[in-house]
Amino acid sequence: MKLNRYISCACILVCTRLLAAEPVSFAGPEVIKLDWATRALNVSDMNRDGLNDLALINQDTAKIELLYQHSDDGGSPRTKKRLSQNRWEPVLEDAHFDADGVAVGFPVFDLAVGDLNGDGHPDMAYTSREAPLTLRYQSKTARWSEVSEFDNFQALGWTGTVQIKDLDLDGRAELIVIAADAVRVFKHDADGVLQEPSLFYVTGENPYNLLLEDINEDGLVDILYIAANGKQSLVLREQLSGGGFGPERRFVFDRPVREVNALPRSKKAPLEFCAVDSRTGSLEFFTLQRENSSKALNLQPEIYPIFKKGRIAASYTQGDFDGDGDFDLVVANPSEAEVVLFLKEGQRYAAPKHFPSFSSISSIVSGRFYDQKASQLVMVSAEEKTVGESVLGERGRLIFPKVLDFKAGDPVVCEALDLDRDGFDELAIVSEVQGDYTLSVVRPLDRKQVRSGWEILLSLDLEGVKRKPTSIRSVDVFAEGSTGLMIFIPREAPLFFASKPGQSDQLFEVAKESAIRQNLLKDSQPSQVSFFDVTGNGQNELIVGRKGYARALALVEDDFVMVDQFNARQGEDEVSAVVPLFDSGAVSQLIFYISGANEFQLLERGDDEVFRYARSETVGQINLSGWSNLKSDRGASDSIFYGDSQFWYLPAEAQRWSKSTQGSYETELEDVHYTDVQVTDFNADGALEIVAVDGQKHVVEVLSRDGRDWSSLMYWEVFEQNMHYQGRTGGKLEPRQTVIADLTGDGRLDFAFLIHDRILFYPQD
Repeated sequence: MKLNRYISCACILVCTRLLAAEPVSFAGPEVIKLDWATRALNVSDMNRDGLNDLALINQDTAKIELLYQHSDDGGSPRTKKRLSQNRWEPVLEDAHFDADGVAVGFPVFDLAVGDLNGDGHPDMAYTSREAPLTLRYQSKTARWSEVSEFDNFQALGWTGTVQIKDLDLDGRAELIVIAADAVRVFKHDADGVLQEPSLFYVTGENPYNLLLEDINEDGLVDILYIAANGKQSLVLREQLSGGGFGPERRFVFDRPVREVNALPRSKKAPLEFCAVDSRTGSLEFFTLQRENSSKALNLQPEIYPIFKKGRIAASYTQGDFDGDGDFDLVVANPSEAEVVLFLKEGQRYAAPKHFPSFSSISSIVSGRFYDQKASQLVMVSAEEKTVGESVLGERGRLIFPKVLDFKAGDPVVCEALDLDRDGFDELAIVSEVQGDYTLSVVRPLDRKQVRSGWEILLSLDLEGVKRKPTSIRSVDVFAEGSTGLMIFIPREAPLFFASKPGQSDQLFEVAKESAIRQNLLKDSQPSQVSFFDVTGNGQNELIVGRKGYARALALVEDDFVMVDQFNARQGEDEVSAVVPLFDSGAVSQLIFYISGANEFQLLERGDDEVFRYARSETVGQINLSGWSNLKSDRGASDSIFYGDSQFWYLPAEAQRWSKSTQGSYETELEDVHYTDVQVTDFNADGALEIVAVDGQKHVVEVLSRDGRDWSSLMYWEVFEQNMHYQGRTGGKLEPRQTVIADLTGDGRLDFAFLIHDRILFYPQD
């Protein structure tokens, strides 16, 4: 199919709003002839003459096309002449633009235009496979010779991934690039020198539709994008007042969307968005709003991406490392020789800080090993066969770890526990010597001297253990006055060790002959095991998640006894975590994380004391390695879920964000399904218009809103078929892009389509 005649009768494109002071009408179209493989149409005043110009990618010529708008008075800039080899039909080209170009030499994915170095001249940034990111700076003489390239990531092969905007309102624009692994924010200093990018890792797959909007109205620009994590979601990253961007908040779509656009903000209402349904082409209008009720149960986790996913799962530990009374978080990056510190600030975590450390850290714990207010850090690198301790220094750095040598073999995993209940922690370490495994408990020689020597308090052979333990946890399910450990072993039942009251310098294996330990607990993962008092008898039970249910076990004398069970919604639901919610000190609700369904399930205790399924909330996918509670000063208990490259923070009481539907619209045109929409207020009367395009049927419809209701103003088919044409047919969707801007220099908004091998302009009358 080839466009032979573009609809150009101006009377078809005129409509007067019944109650509006000014009519909305368009003339045209005017035409610029280009090539077929064009994309990423940008509007910018490139030569600073007060008129909007155009820049776009031309894959056929391997260059960036620059189209300079000129006025009717003949004041046209000097540009290169276009060499055109026309086909048999005449080419109409009557738009007020002169062409120039910048050679690239290879195909380009996406393009953004803006002043990057603060010299007042618009620059360009584009992505490609050959050079993931290229910056081209415009000189005062309109030359594009200065080039900067970045090649340490893989660019996404679609548009909507690059933008230029002043995010922090410091008067200098930033370059924002989203890729499969992270959002990269590039800044220039006061002298216009480009700095290394800040990385904000993303979760999910195929991120696209990058939006930059101030969602919470704090004056700082936030980041939004669409990504698939199970279901497709709109992701919000709020900009932090201290710099950087906070966790991901996902707003799940019930059905896939093609794109999301922000509507022009109204001073009296929250920012509104318009989503285009991928299946039906219908429009959904919604807002993202923060709920102020602190009593509402929050099942929406804050998602903190930390680094790229590696072959080894990350290790986590909580502790008050800066001594301010809040529990901070340290994550060991298994792919890099570093640890990442997240300091707690109120109800959120500050931007992460990265510090060098051992490589391939396999286990990390915090504890009060010395007589200090702040927690200390101990880590194990199985690859380096090393144990080390670290503290947070006065200047905010986690000091590079000091090596601890206990002469007990090659360390595997470690855990902190207060074995003798004296208020100080000991360190439990599993070590390997020629295939045999040993459990040792060690402690500092001098609690008052930080980084003093350490001594072995006790040591036990782990008889019969043939596989390397993956984790060791301190568990509180033993008799009053006893402390104990649980050691996880792949494809085997976990081991339990406990002290006896009055014998805190000794550990004894517990439930060694238990059939429940050997069968129900076999090959259980650390994230599936919890311990809390679910029966209300004053003694913690061991709660283990399995397929379709979670079961509560009590340790009676030297054996486990099953005391209760909590069923998931369906029998095939794999329960990867069981989190208790308390009311007046008693467990009133349970949260299951169901890994296969990527959801939280809420179970509520009934009048008959049975916990039953109440509801679900889709939250996305995390390869869960563990979770923990974090008690707050409000008496509630926040939860942290640990993943291989991200963690989730679930505040028990917090201001929850919600996606609130404001309305919808479905065209009355038969067999028309929108593929692209752009929103504006053409005549500045306070009522919005939408230019909606069906790129498959090549139909354009202009909508108008009166209050909350949308109605059709006009529609037309962009082109007709030439049944005799046998040449190139363009893309899957035509028109493939719409832009709205003043394209005639008269101060009124117009719109243009990038379609086939040309641009169509529709000036506003």
